[in-house]
Order: sequence, then C-alpha cells, then structure tokens
Amino acid sequence: MVIGESTVVTGLEHLNAPTDEIVLDIDSLKKYYAMGGGFAFFGDKQQLKAVDDISFNIRRGETFGLVGESGCGKTTTAKTVLGLEALTSGVISFEGTDISKLDRAGKKNFRSNVQAVFQDPWSSLNPRMRVRSIVGEPLEIATSMTKKQIADRVGDLLTEVGLNPYQANLYPHEFSGGQRQRIGIARALSLNPELIILDEPVSALDVSIRAQIMNLLVDLQKEHNLSYLLIAHNLATVRYMCHRVGVMYLGRIVETGATDPLFDNPLHPYTKALISAALPSHPDIVREEIILPGEVPSPINPPSGCTFNPRCPMKIGEICEQLPPKLADEETDHGVSCHLYTNSLEAARAKDGGAAAAISAEPEPAAAE
Repeated sequence: MVIGESTVVTGLEHLNAPTDEIVLDIDSLKKYYAMGGGFAFFGDKQQLKAVDDISFNIRRGETFGLVGESGCGKTTTAKTVLGLEALTSGVISFEGTDISKLDRAGKKNFRSNVQAVFQDPWSSLNPRMRVRSIVGEPLEIATSMTKKQIADRVGDLLTEVGLNPYQANLYPHEFSGGQRQRIGIARALSLNPELIILDEPVSALDVSIRAQIMNLLVDLQKEHNLSYLLIAHNLATVRYMCHRVGVMYLGRIVETGATDPLFDNPLHPYTKALISAALPSHPDIVREEIILPGEVPSPINPPSGCTFNPRCPMKIGEICEQLPPKLADEETDHGVSCHLYTNSLEAARAKDGGAAAAISAEPEPAAAE
C-alpha cells in the first residue's frame, strides 16, 4: 500500500509492537438514550440503543480501530470513554480502575491521561484564542508550571508536530486544515497522555495531507508509546494505522481481529460487504462486489435475533431472526458474531440457557415456483 510520496508500506512493519499491558478495557458497554412517547407525549417511551453490549481492550502502544457505517455507535463509544456521556451499563476500566468509581483526584488524573483529537480541526479550535493559549490551556489547568515553562513547552510541542514555535502567536484562521489538525494533536499531547481518542482525524483533510498526519501519528506513537482508539470510515486509514480492528453494526461489534487477517479473510457477511465497497489500493485488484439490500434498521427498534439478518445475503434460517449471535473466536485472535460459525452459534445458545437448541440453523427452503 502506498502512503504518501516515496513511501511503500506492506503489512504492519511500520508500526511499533504493543506490550501486553491493558490500558483501556471495555466490558459489556451499553449506551441507551430515552426517546419521547407517541403523539403529544402520550404512549410508551422508547430507547435508542446507540451502543448495545460491546467489549474490547487496548494495550499500551496499540491502535485499535472502530469501523462501520454512520450511526453504528463509534463516536458514542468514544464519548463514553472520554466521560462526555454516562454509560447505561457495563464497565470502562482505565489502567485497571473502573472510571465510574474514581474520586476527584482520580478523575483529574484520568482526564489528563485520556485526550482526544477531533474530526474537524476548524470547529475544535477556538477562533478567538491564539495557538499559545489553545495548546497551553491544559497546562495552565492541570499543572503548576510557570508561564515561562508553559511557553517553552508550547514551543516544543509545536516543533514536535511539524510547526514552528513562532506560530504560537497566530490564530487558527491563519493556518491550513492540515496545520490546524497538527495544533489539535499538539494540544492532545500537552499533558503526556497514555491514550488518545482519534475521531476521524484525517477525514476532513485533503488526500495529500492525510498521509502526512497519519505518518505523524504513527511516529508520535512510537516515540511516546501511546495507545490510540481510532474511529474512521476510510478503511485504508484503518489498515495503515491499526494493530487490531473492531467492525460495528447497529451498536454491536460483529467482528474483531488483527488488522491484516481481518482484511485478508473477513468472516462476517457485513465485514465482507464493507471491504468490497472500499476502493482497492491498486486498479488491477479485482474484488467481488457485494450490494446489501435495504437500509440500516432503526436503533430504536432493531430487528430481533441478529440485527443484520434483514440485509444478510447469507441468512441461514429462523435462528438468525430469533437468537442474537455472540462474539466468539473462530480463529486465533479473530472473533465473529455470526451463526454461520460454530463457536459463535454455540456461545449464543449457551447464553440463551439452551432454550434455543431446537431452533433450526438450516437454510430456508427455496420458495416453490
């Protein structure tokens, strides 16, 4: 895969090797939003299931990517990790500690160690503040550094992200989009965080600038041993930057695994369709085109059983409509939530207490002509 001028990357050799230490652990996370009732506030209240029981972890020095269609719950997951949204149920642990049980000092430390880089580098920067104030504000709030020390630190951070220290006196509108994103990255690095949430960090940039920002993030990860949670639509970005990937559909993770095996051998029908829709890295590569019928169901009233079953081209019978599949390892470090696979089906039936054992998993008979 070609990334940037004169740079050819194959596999994940350009990434650092993560350790076995778990920095972020998410267990059975759910985030539901209460919706109003029917006409004139009458009727039963409903719940929008933005994130519906997902689990994953991120190791130190690792990039974990979340991909999926718009509205599948990626950004909501990031907001719950950042503490911007209260989770409905589940546990989010940072360095072994449940963040919902942190005291005041613990919350301050957590906020310093978990930072974010947002999608739009224009709207995420205050247009009335100079760069020195934007990057230095976290240092003023969370540290006891003097003004001279903060000014020196801001200059060092700007240099680290490829800008000049004198540009600290400028306003955001005096920079290009790529430069503004570098400022956002400098601000995220200011407190030496352990984990950075990257919410579509390059999608608002020109193609030629994307590679520069991606390479910058990879280099910073190597230098500081950072952990990233990357949210992206562009599968090329995910394949270049991520050690592991989780594929989300309608609030659930349907497949997860190491990046290269998942892209080279996708198991879930939705993952196969997602990858087939992406532009290949070379024009001579031929892929099977998979067109999914229908629209993404509403998260307010998702389908019973497997939420993907109304659109699935490989549906195998009534079990897909009645029994929710469970994420289970089908290969080493490669999990899938689909009844097509033995381990996932067994995990779903075990979760159901054996009541689903009699549900047919055979293909539906063809309709008579």
